[in-house]
Amino acid sequence: MPYIIDGDNLIGSCSDISLEDPQARSKLIHLVRRFQENRNNNVIIVFDGVPGNGVQREEVSPKLCVRYPPNGSSADEEIKQILDGFDYFKDVILVTSDRELREFAKKKGAKIINSIEFFFELKRISRISGMEEETKKRIDARLSDQEVDLWLKIFDQ
Repeated sequence: MPYIIDGDNLIGSCSDISLEDPQARSKLIHLVRRFQENRNNNVIIVFDGVPGNGVQREEVSPKLCVRYPPNGSSADEEIKQILDGFDYFKDVILVTSDRELREFAKKKGAKIINSIEFFFELKRISRISGMEEETKKRIDARLSDQEVDLWLKIFDQ
C-alpha cells in the first residue's frame, strides 16, 4: 500500500519537531524512512514550497520519494494530483489532518490516517528500530584473530 504524506501537516502534528526548525523536514524524512524500511511500502512525502536546490522530486530511496509542487501550486493540489493518478484507491493511504484533503481522499475511496496518529506510529517504529540497532551493536559475534587462536589451542587444532 502506498502512503501519501502531507509533510508540513505532519510536522505540525509532531510534538518534538517544529515547523520553525530549519531541519524539520530532514528530521521527518529520517523518521519516515525508518517507517518505510520497516513496512516496505512505497511512500511519497509532499512538502509546500520549492526546496533550495529547486528540485521538485527527490528519490530518498527506491521506495521513498519527496515531492514539491511546481511554483504557484500548493502541496494540497499536488497531493490531489497524485491521488488522481491511482486507479485503485482502496490501496492508497493518505496521511493528513487537513479537512479538505481528507474529504477529497474519502470521496475517492482512499484510506486516511490522521497526522497525529501517524506520528505516534512513526515514533513507535523508530523506537523499535533503535532497539534493534542497539541489540545488534551489543551482540557482536565476530571473533578477533586472538580469540580464534585461543579456541584453536583449547581444542588442539
